[in-house]
Amino acid sequence: MRRETIEHLFYGRPEQQRRFTQDFPVLPHVWIEYGKDPKARIEVLLTPHNESDAPTVARVLRERLAAEANATGSTGHVLYNESVVMAALTFPQLLRCALPLTAWWQRAVAPAHATWTRPALELLAQRLAESRPGAPVITTDPRLILKLIRIVGAIELERQGAQPQDVKLDGAPSPSEVAAFASLFDQLPEAGDDSGILWSISLNRRASTSVWRSRLTVKADAAARLFEAKSAGIRWAILDTGIDATHPAFARRDAAGARTNVARRGPAPQVDELNSRIIRTFNFLCIKELLNPDAELPAAGNATPGSAEDGALAEQRVQLRNSLRRGRSIDWDLLEPFLRVPHTRAGYVKPQHDAHGTHVAGILAANWPEAADTTPMREPILGVCPDLELYDLRVLPDNPDDAADEFTVIAALQFVRHLNAHKDLMVVHGVNLSLSVPHDVANYACGRTPVCEECERVVAGGVVVVTAAGNRGFNKSAEATDGAIGDYRYISITDPGNADAVITVGSTHRMMPHNYGVSYFSSRGPTGDGRTKPDLVAPGERIESCSLNGYVETMDGTSMAAPHVSGAAALLMSRHRELIGQPRRIKDILCKTATDLGRERRFQGAGMVDVLRALQSV
Repeated sequence: MRRETIEHLFYGRPEQQRRFTQDFPVLPHVWIEYGKDPKARIEVLLTPHNESDAPTVARVLRERLAAEANATGSTGHVLYNESVVMAALTFPQLLRCALPLTAWWQRAVAPAHATWTRPALELLAQRLAESRPGAPVITTDPRLILKLIRIVGAIELERQGAQPQDVKLDGAPSPSEVAAFASLFDQLPEAGDDSGILWSISLNRRASTSVWRSRLTVKADAAARLFEAKSAGIRWAILDTGIDATHPAFARRDAAGARTNVARRGPAPQVDELNSRIIRTFNFLCIKELLNPDAELPAAGNATPGSAEDGALAEQRVQLRNSLRRGRSIDWDLLEPFLRVPHTRAGYVKPQHDAHGTHVAGILAANWPEAADTTPMREPILGVCPDLELYDLRVLPDNPDDAADEFTVIAALQFVRHLNAHKDLMVVHGVNLSLSVPHDVANYACGRTPVCEECERVVAGGVVVVTAAGNRGFNKSAEATDGAIGDYRYISITDPGNADAVITVGSTHRMMPHNYGVSYFSSRGPTGDGRTKPDLVAPGERIESCSLNGYVETMDGTSMAAPHVSGAAALLMSRHRELIGQPRRIKDILCKTATDLGRERRFQGAGMVDVLRALQSV
């Protein structure tokens, strides 16, 4: 099987911007090696869990290989040194003997492995591929199981000599793939007390002569305990693919953490049957239709046919159309009803395919104590600011086949300025932009593109703007040479991260930033005109947060790093209210109190955001 096929199954379609972090304990190059020759015996290195050791892993693996010898062939050799175990395994041995020993298997699979019948797996794969709710809950991140089915099924089909057309690269796995996957895990013996002793499985590479925890990492937990920092009354706008306001992580709660139906305080009244801290939802993906005087206006979400409200909106349609035809300035009051997504049970439309916006919002503001009881994680899901209120501004398409554009993002930023300009007090205190627009050097000065200029205006209006640095820090080569698959990029910050006034955030490891430094994919400075960027780094690797349909999902990227800094800025404002409306001072405080990771400044900026030190410095 070609390397490109395995990479497609593992990372997604080639035309998508793919990041090479992963969630399985089996590292990607292991799958690629088995894909080259599925019948081969491959040498792999097994890293023990920190609560186990190499001799124990080797002993248990030998016992499992011996028990499986009749089904999978000879046991091969199993060796170990002080830190790792080396074993030469066939593909079935990898899956049946080694994988069940991992902590990932214990957490995500073991509780429901008994239900892995072929019909159940086919139903699960179909529902997950179509992003339909109701898929059997077998893991905190069921999409990982879908990916596992597709990768294992494809390699196993090739091992069995099946035809290439039986392998599907997109959509639901074929029945043949599901059947091949199920056959490998049929009558699998349980690991028992030995489950969880293994951490990861990597390739034994050839050498030559030549050369939840992220909340703790930024100290948000310590700040909450020491200062009792509450972000009630502070609101953040998330410009993204959309937030699932029905997710339990965003429900309103009382001081004890129980869900509450207490009516919210804030802007003008709006029917909110969802009782969510996502207080408003606006769909900017229809902004082009709304601003086209010759296009039919989409229906307003809050209109009931035949009602007085519907009649009033009909009049607004006429006014809006006339205003546009006369070339008048944008009247956001006229546009707002047609942008708004109602928070009624009958009218609310949640994201259907892309969990990116929900994931970002969860990092910033999730509060889901019940997750400890309802998922195998056995711990609550808490964002940096668990009581923060959010505005959901949908500017990126929920469907990955659709395209986003700069125009839509700019319109949403302008709407944020409108919201604040028409109230006595600020309505939106900060904006999170976990998105990127590649800088066009042939047409714009760096930091002076339209979206950068709009961000500067938003900051000038007193709003903190936090944006991702981008994921263009590594350039993957078309062809690997001597094991090298690419090189690193300087001057790779994307817009709007090139804007001077915004807080541009790169990515670091979620738990051990001092050891691992800046993530390989994180865009690096300086900017094209010589300014130091990024400004800060924050955890962005394998971050667990909210997904669609009440799930939890793991994602990577500077998109995940940015909301950590948004949360730090929100906590700073909530503790010191006199900083509201002073985004440049907030940026200065966060940068001066950051933790130096000892890396190149063009990689790390001022360092990793430190919420506790920032609060203590004022």
